Amino acid sequence: MRGDWIPGILLYLFMVLPWFIAVQRRNPTFFHEFIIGHNIERYTSDLYKHHQPFYYYLVVLVIGLMPWTALALRALWDGFQISIAEWKVRSHPQRYLGHIRPGDAFPEFLVLWALFPIVFFSFSGSKLPGYILPSIPPIAILTGDYLFRTRRSGMQGWLLYAHAALTGFLTFVILLCPQYMRYQRIIPSPGWLAVAAILGVLAAALVIFVVRRGGVVHIRTITLVPLVGLMFFLLVKYGDLLDRNYSARPLAREIAEKAPQTPVVATLDVRRDMVYGLAFYRNQDVLNYATDGVPPGAHVLVIPTHEAPQLQQLLQGRLYQPLFLDETKGLSVYQVYPRN
Repeated sequence: MRGDWIPGILLYLFMVLPWFIAVQRRNPTFFHEFIIGHNIERYTSDLYKHHQPFYYYLVVLVIGLMPWTALALRALWDGFQISIAEWKVRSHPQRYLGHIRPGDAFPEFLVLWALFPIVFFSFSGSKLPGYILPSIPPIAILTGDYLFRTRRSGMQGWLLYAHAALTGFLTFVILLCPQYMRYQRIIPSPGWLAVAAILGVLAAALVIFVVRRGGVVHIRTITLVPLVGLMFFLLVKYGDLLDRNYSARPLAREIAEKAPQTPVVATLDVRRDMVYGLAFYRNQDVLNYATDGVPPGAHVLVIPTHEAPQLQQLLQGRLYQPLFLDETKGLSVYQVYPRN
């Protein structure tokens, strides 16, 4: 029976409850910290300072699906229409027997799967992009199904142009990323801007030309051509620059080299992702001046360079010396000696 979902819930509980019970017995604070703190309180409040506007996940979805956004949203809308037809088939079978997919509940399942995380987490008090990752697989499946069904009839002209424009725009933006990472400027040099614009237009024109000549069946392959090139460009050619800008690994490695005898690391006003990265690569907790106070013993301090003049007041006469400057991240690293 379609509504016979109780055995499924019982099977789910049978599979997962033993793990939760074992973890709770081993860690008595697990239920409060994980279930209450990181689920209920995270959803109902801004306890972890991740507040975003209600429409936040619409923006995340549009960016996260690039360059397939136009096709994916069209496929999602198509799946929604098929779902409505499926509901009508169940309600009035005789009236909708001519529908192209009568009684097919799979699109309905995919649409519900895609929309539920987006709608559910839009009401959350804390929002992070990864919360709606479960929506991406069903949208991808709907997109693949939509392309398969339109391979003979052809794609609407506006949809092809929109997809090509997004492919060109993504090419343009990614080609400008190294300039931003290197010089921290939104507007790059005129020469690089011109090259990125020309290659973006060529990527869009390539998609339109191949699909018009060869049909919808080639749209996936031809879209991957610029994307693979962009991945090589960004990760292989400029991987080191990407690492130095957005990863804590180089910072953790240099701290280990410059202060091998000082295990304690503290931060002040450093980006949260960088703090988490330092904790990961050093395999230890990283202290925070703002919440944990200034450690009395020797430690390494990571602080934004523009806040370094505050150190004399923060450390109240304690000795400290600069270890190195991470210009890419705008951070200064100091060795702070023990009190007295």
